[in-house]
Amino acid sequence: MKVGLLKKISLALGFVLWVTGSVCASPADEEGANKANNNLVKVLVIGLHDNVESNYFPGSMITEETGIPTDSIDYTYNQIIAKNIIASNKNKKYQFVTSEKAAAISSLLDKIRLEGEEEERYADLSQVDDNRYEQLIKDTGSDYVLFLNQHYLKWQEKPLRTLFHITSYSLFDKNQKEVTRGNNYFTSMNLENKDKLSKDSRKSSSKIVSTIVKSLSK
Repeated sequence: MKVGLLKKISLALGFVLWVTGSVCASPADEEGANKANNNLVKVLVIGLHDNVESNYFPGSMITEETGIPTDSIDYTYNQIIAKNIIASNKNKKYQFVTSEKAAAISSLLDKIRLEGEEEERYADLSQVDDNRYEQLIKDTGSDYVLFLNQHYLKWQEKPLRTLFHITSYSLFDKNQKEVTRGNNYFTSMNLENKDKLSKDSRKSSSKIVSTIVKSLSK
């Protein structure tokens, strides 16, 4: 009986010490995690307004084929590509994030123009107020901003009936200076619903991340 009682007391004391140690370690762990996050290079991913274009498909046809409401086509494409970009990043030095709550985003996007033609269209920030851009950087704690300029749905009849889903992007630094730009794509036979679009765009989104990381690592 005494031996059993002593074992129970020892186990109880051990549990109390383990809990106490865990509680005491928590603030330090949190502080360490915060420092680690502060050392990350943060890239804010933002999709532009009304940025889904096509050489063949009108908005009504995109809705009919994909089930995506016409008034949220651009939002859906932006969200899918942004999520895939964030998920595909494996570099621990960089963090790709989105932030729809930043007050400066909406007013800033209204001033961004696209220059170029078809799939080669890129963000022009010359009309964006410097203070608004600076406020966006401050509110989100970002080091860079990655704009998803356009999702271009390019239909090709020959030699094979193919739909190219082309996303163009531009990366800007804290000082509103363009660092790099480019585009990447994936193909399909037809327009796709949200789930299929999300799955098929993973590889092209990953390539965008790789290109951005390489540019920032130079």
